[in-house]
Amino acid sequence: MKQNLATIAFYNVENFYSKTSEESFLPSNLIKWKAGRYDEKLNKIAFCIAKIGKSETNQLPSVVGLAEIENEDVLQDLTDNSFLKEGKYKSLIYQSLDERKINVGFIYKEDDFIVEKSEPIRIVFKDQLGEKSYTRDILYVNGKLFGHKIHFFIVHLPSKIDKEINQVKRQYMMQTIRKRIDEILSENHSERIVLMGDFNDTPTNEDLRLELNTRANVNELKKFELYNPMVALQSYSRGSLMFKKQWMLFDQQLFSKGFFDHSSPLEMLKTDIFDASFLKNSSGKSISLPFRTFVGRKYFGGYSDHFPIFTILKW
Repeated sequence: MKQNLATIAFYNVENFYSKTSEESFLPSNLIKWKAGRYDEKLNKIAFCIAKIGKSETNQLPSVVGLAEIENEDVLQDLTDNSFLKEGKYKSLIYQSLDERKINVGFIYKEDDFIVEKSEPIRIVFKDQLGEKSYTRDILYVNGKLFGHKIHFFIVHLPSKIDKEINQVKRQYMMQTIRKRIDEILSENHSERIVLMGDFNDTPTNEDLRLELNTRANVNELKKFELYNPMVALQSYSRGSLMFKKQWMLFDQQLFSKGFFDHSSPLEMLKTDIFDASFLKNSSGKSISLPFRTFVGRKYFGGYSDHFPIFTILKW
């Protein structure tokens, strides 16, 4: 019997600003984006996406969550690119009030996935003086993947660098996501939910584990918990990015128990990091690290400082 296989992926594409953007990468206004560099990055990102899960499914990914996208122009150019055009992708993005003007986005093959609802979940923070601040929106999408109901949450949590400020933001965002997931599962605990994104933290971090109610062992999964397959992938020798000279797995995909019910028409086969050799530096001190677009002010012309992650589904 022939297996029907599909890929769902997530990729932080590192500061992917539009060709017409007049914004610089840094507040110091030292790094300017140029059309030629934009086109080069566009081709690289499209080429990479086209390869994710290809060896397993022989197809383009069905859906891809994205982080660090500026606007709809970038997604339109991406889906129109020759490497992805045959997939007939559609895109979703909402403009957040993020200070860096970057957002999360979503592209999907319209032959594979039908969108029934999408919305940004906007998070507004206030300090002690009542001053508002913002970060990236959470993107929520639900629809039918090959005719089967599924929910997606795409997230890019604040980093932990500015710990006092960002820790509050991180916790509030995770609590907001968890509340939305609980609302869905309260109506039907068999719903299939995928939470994916850049969490700016490791799969075993206690805050992430407790706030999102995750579990590393799928056989012990309870109905309101999320399975985190990234825990098994975490190691000293491999990750989705290099941070402070250590491999980290900040990019993660989490799954509700509905995927593991015996009656589920969508079955997880594998989750992995897509760290193909073409995404890595080929020489120098940074050999085998992600081939980045920029390192500081210096333009390297690579893909991203993150590797994509992906899951293969059978249906």
